[in-house]
Amino acid sequence: MRDVSLNIKKLALFNFFSEVKFYSPIIVIVFNAFLGNYTTSMSVLSIMSLAVIIMEFPTGILGDLAGKKAAAIMGAICNLIGIALWALFPVYWSFLVGAFFLGTATAFFSGNNEALLYDSLKEKNLQEEFHAYLGKTSYTMQFALVFTAVISTILAKYSMRLVLILSVFPQIISVIIAFTFVDTGYKSQVKNPFLHVSKAFVKITKNPKLIGLILAKSIQDGLSSSSYQLQAAYFNCLCPLWFIGILRGLSNILGAMSFYFSDKIFKKIPKRVCLIVSNLYGRLSSLLALIINTVVSPFLFISSSVFFGVSSVANSSLMQAEFSDEERSTMGSITSFIGSIVVAIFSIIVGYIADRLSVRYSLCIIQLAMFIPLFIYWRTLWKSTCIFQANI
Repeated sequence: MRDVSLNIKKLALFNFFSEVKFYSPIIVIVFNAFLGNYTTSMSVLSIMSLAVIIMEFPTGILGDLAGKKAAAIMGAICNLIGIALWALFPVYWSFLVGAFFLGTATAFFSGNNEALLYDSLKEKNLQEEFHAYLGKTSYTMQFALVFTAVISTILAKYSMRLVLILSVFPQIISVIIAFTFVDTGYKSQVKNPFLHVSKAFVKITKNPKLIGLILAKSIQDGLSSSSYQLQAAYFNCLCPLWFIGILRGLSNILGAMSFYFSDKIFKKIPKRVCLIVSNLYGRLSSLLALIINTVVSPFLFISSSVFFGVSSVANSSLMQAEFSDEERSTMGSITSFIGSIVVAIFSIIVGYIADRLSVRYSLCIIQLAMFIPLFIYWRTLWKSTCIFQANI
């Protein structure tokens, strides 16, 4: 007997084990240890983004046509293969191939997992509580990051290879969990993949609010990804490697709390206000950190994690409310597709600037560029209140 409510509990566990990647908090440092420079290291991340670009639409279509469970399983398997390649063969070609598999996994998860949660809730007539359940299933990812942040720097002290090897085992568990998901009843009746994508695009173009949300989120996620990967290298210029794990752990604890309490916050403050204020604080605190450039700087960077969960849940809730049931995964993939293009372009650029000038200058450029999505959010959710107020 189908019981989609089980997906909600399993998603929390799935999110936890999928994010237990011990290399993640110090990925640029790990790459640099094997490859020797930032440009080459960031090129691996660029390949990961390129994989997302190439695979976004095929994986999104698979989620809508074959089912969210199938997409989750394939994503978990790709994660496992990619990390296993890095652990077994820590050389440049293996990093590139593994990055492609990890990018494919990201493409599978990008629109699919939230769609699986939304559809599971909708079958129970609980879709209006999506933001509450998203916060509860997402905070486990932050606790996974706390765990990996602390352990990663301890492992890195002894062996960078060990950091990669131990990252394989949690992915095996996530594959097992993925096979236990219960598929929802929401599947597209359109079996032609090209027609399916075109329908998704048409529905997006007819919704100005959705266009603004997708564009802002895509650019923000793309730039944030480049910034996050370089932060560990910047922190390492100001503090010892072992302390980076503590900083990352503290950041993820704040993020977990932000996810967990997001539902209570939304009962007092509108989502659009939370989204804009959190993004504005993130930009100002990060720029201040880079300007003063002292041991206080890392703490200013991670302070924005207090708003991370609130911002993420608000964004996803507003977008899922605008997505159509039949194209839900594909619409999420379109969002991730644009963000991956931003990552692919910026990863090489900021890596080159970090080698030629400094990591600090690269981060400054990223933070200034992130005012663009903030402006789009403001125009979409605040400036256009009279048009969209009923849905916000």
